[in-house]
Amino acid sequence: MKVIIMGLGLYEKGSGISAAKFFIEKGDEVLITDLKERKELLRQIKELEKFCKNHNKKMPILHLGGHKEDDFKSVDIVMRNPGVPKDSLFLKIARKAGAQIETDVTIFMKNCHAMVIGVTGTRGKSTTASLIYEILKKSPLTPLCKRGEKGGIWLGGNIKISPLSFIEKVKPSDIVVLEFSSWMLENFSEYKIAPHIAVITNIYPDHLNTYKNMAEYISAKKNIFQYQKAGDYLVLNGENRETKKWKGYGKTIYFYKENIKKFYKLPIKLQGEHNLENISAAYAVVKIMKVPVAKIEKVLKKFNGLSDRQEIIAQNKGITFVNDTTATTPDGTIAALRRFGANQEIKKTRKQKNKKTRKQESKKIILICGGSDKGLDYKQFAKEAKKYCKAVIFFPGTATEKINYKLSIINYQLIIMAKDMNSAVKKARQQAIRGDIILLSPAAASFGLFKNEFDRGEEFKKVVTQVTQKEQHR
Repeated sequence: MKVIIMGLGLYEKGSGISAAKFFIEKGDEVLITDLKERKELLRQIKELEKFCKNHNKKMPILHLGGHKEDDFKSVDIVMRNPGVPKDSLFLKIARKAGAQIETDVTIFMKNCHAMVIGVTGTRGKSTTASLIYEILKKSPLTPLCKRGEKGGIWLGGNIKISPLSFIEKVKPSDIVVLEFSSWMLENFSEYKIAPHIAVITNIYPDHLNTYKNMAEYISAKKNIFQYQKAGDYLVLNGENRETKKWKGYGKTIYFYKENIKKFYKLPIKLQGEHNLENISAAYAVVKIMKVPVAKIEKVLKKFNGLSDRQEIIAQNKGITFVNDTTATTPDGTIAALRRFGANQEIKKTRKQKNKKTRKQESKKIILICGGSDKGLDYKQFAKEAKKYCKAVIFFPGTATEKINYKLSIINYQLIIMAKDMNSAVKKARQQAIRGDIILLSPAAASFGLFKNEFDRGEEFKKVVTQVTQKEQHR
């Protein structure tokens, strides 16, 4: 078969390179087309060359620096990877030619005979999927395992690990936990596929720069359970305004933050009100799997979350640096502001100064935010920023223009513009004193200055390391 991979990607086990290896191994004719130039993809190309040499396979054809219409006029399968819009001209040409439009997760779902637990949502899906995975690892006996056999547990999807990178190793008795983004779910209904357990953490406005409206975005998310059967499970947030109205075709279970009150006395490492939702969602899933409470408790005592999500990366001279680069929506950044802002607020006592001074002193966050707009509203974000932030530092971008306007309406004063990460961190440091928090939580996409949100987080870590090391040597 002739297969086109649209987008080789930059991650070691990402969608593009994993799909390429999968089809090369099968002996298919593979063509890789990417908007990026060869020099940007050199590391991935060298990895493919090594793979082909070790497996005695033919190196795929590379058409880089842009897509060619003629490539899509005679093809059997087109692998649509992240960043390829569903209404792409090239996909239309391929469909007209009779090609199947696939993603790495649709290929996996159609060829995997193990139990799949799928997790999606606007916020918290990576943390929830990872927590489910960690708990199941501690209690690997599953309903699908033969007596005395331990099932393997796998984690992949929209978490920088394509399931095609491990598809050949998965046994029918295993359990696979997959995180699904909305784009990954878009053609689930076309192929009538669904995970055995589907989890939706929450729904908030997002990606409205690529979807026509919220209804279209919600429709993509709902694809995770549209083809579930009577014996399947749908786990929904019973407190989210959108998901609490939904019901599945199998057994529907709603989770609530109240579900984890029994764990409040434990030294749970995951902090923040939003993480109570994530823990509740994971708890609901592992109880379906009949995991003992003792096993759940053991993981909750140690699991401290994922990198790039409200991650404390450094503390220097009394100043805390937090990397929350995956907060690409106003709701995500609001969660970070409430967590770190509430922790820093000064207690009200009779001995304190007047109300105006006390309010000013409670603002301990210097927020680095802004970037590319995703068609989102920043009205509530502006109110929260005014409440918790002593300064807001902006990257350039269309979202920045919208946020700046909303802040000006409510008369927020200390706004600073930065041309890149280096200047943003240095300007934030100039505003910070002992006890303050420098928080990277953009509330916007990364397009323009950075390759993606993870690249933005890496840049933040690099500059913070440089700044703090320089201060320590003074």
